[in-house]
Amino acid sequence: MEIINARSKNLVIERFVAGPREAWCLLGTNRSGIDTFFKILAGESQDIIADLIDLPQNLGVVSFSRQQALFEEELKKDDTDFLDKIDPGTQAGSFLENPGEHADLIKAFDMTDSMARGYRQLSTGQSRKLLLLAQITKGISWFAIQTPYEGLDPRSCAELDKALSLLHQQGIGILITVHNSCDIPDFCTHVGLIANGRLDLRGDRKDIMAVLEKKTNQGNPDFKISLEEVIMEQNIAESNQGNTLGTVKSESETKESRFATELVWLKNGSAGYGGKTIFTSLGLSIHKGDHTLVTGSNGCGKSTLLQLITGDHPACYQNDLRIFGIQRGTGESIWELKKHMGIVSPDLHRNYYVPGTALHCIISGLFDSIGLYQKYTARNEQQAEKWLERTGLLREGQTPFRNLTYANQRLVLIARALIKVPRLLILDEPTQGLDEPNRKAVLDFLEQVAQENLSTILYVSHRKDEFRNFFKYRIRL
Repeated sequence: MEIINARSKNLVIERFVAGPREAWCLLGTNRSGIDTFFKILAGESQDIIADLIDLPQNLGVVSFSRQQALFEEELKKDDTDFLDKIDPGTQAGSFLENPGEHADLIKAFDMTDSMARGYRQLSTGQSRKLLLLAQITKGISWFAIQTPYEGLDPRSCAELDKALSLLHQQGIGILITVHNSCDIPDFCTHVGLIANGRLDLRGDRKDIMAVLEKKTNQGNPDFKISLEEVIMEQNIAESNQGNTLGTVKSESETKESRFATELVWLKNGSAGYGGKTIFTSLGLSIHKGDHTLVTGSNGCGKSTLLQLITGDHPACYQNDLRIFGIQRGTGESIWELKKHMGIVSPDLHRNYYVPGTALHCIISGLFDSIGLYQKYTARNEQQAEKWLERTGLLREGQTPFRNLTYANQRLVLIARALIKVPRLLILDEPTQGLDEPNRKAVLDFLEQVAQENLSTILYVSHRKDEFRNFFKYRIRL
């Protein structure tokens, strides 16, 4: 693999050479140019000019864009509307070449039980592991993976390290990118740093790691928020709307009182997909200020639990479930309930493939829609522009959402959830794809939100460095 004098609007590579039996890890922050580097490897860069780009013919590539493309292709095949049940999607095993010959590898990825399941039944982490397996079983000579640890639980990360290390020992070249220095795996023989649009450092691991500690995480994060301004905006919104935030029509004074403090109540909850139960006998009670952390392995039901709460899983009507004191299945409108929720999730991210700019995406959070279909006011636009500024994306306001990098899309979706300062803020791995400074800035802001009681936070995470003290409860699924 060799790249010489490659240039685009946000990246310069004078020379990069990777030998056939080397294992590379490239580190870079969200706006360092590292995503452009990966687009070169994936053949997706449109504006690159280079003297030489010599890539292996048998190169396997796993990226967020390819994962999204697969998801959208599966949506086209969804026959749920014509069936008497939810269409599970293409069987996972069919994505692999000769899966019977790779039983040990599938077991190493903890995917044996998932091979007979449909693609849409897989968690985000499981679908990512499936893409990795699909490439490996093709008999590749080189493997390029964009931020492979995003969306994987600690055990899956360790399993992936073992699998990639084994591939490297078998003579397959490896190149991965990461946004966080703590994600650099031990099996890598070479390390590089992309900073400020240039391949800044590269070489043997032992020579680079000491330098990296001094050079990484410098400068300000992209995500900058003034909590005082958010509080002021919330007060203005409440005043303009007659202080309706946090109220819905109710049948009795008791119901109104319960609604004021109770956010989520679930008794003996259960849910699953395709006849397979994911969790059962789950009790949950969240009141105002009960900031809750949810942890567990990939596929254990974390996202399913959140979908139950948001009304995006059909089992929400089959359970003894109250949202904001309102019993589900009593004729209430889920859209009325969602007015008081802010949501960020991999599922929302995958489904947000409609046309629209970054600005429109943020404004859509005020209407709880995927896409913007309603008229909005100048005040709404000003609010969204302020959030664009806070996320460092003010110049990207008119950029189509789908043309943003994965990390910038995630920042926009976080702003979309926060723009209305909801009573219940539901965050399913919100920092996925973000670098260390931006992850820390988002979590620092959420800590302030918790301290000021602006929203009650329900947060799913795999990363131990995100287990902050403001969480009052922790649920392990």
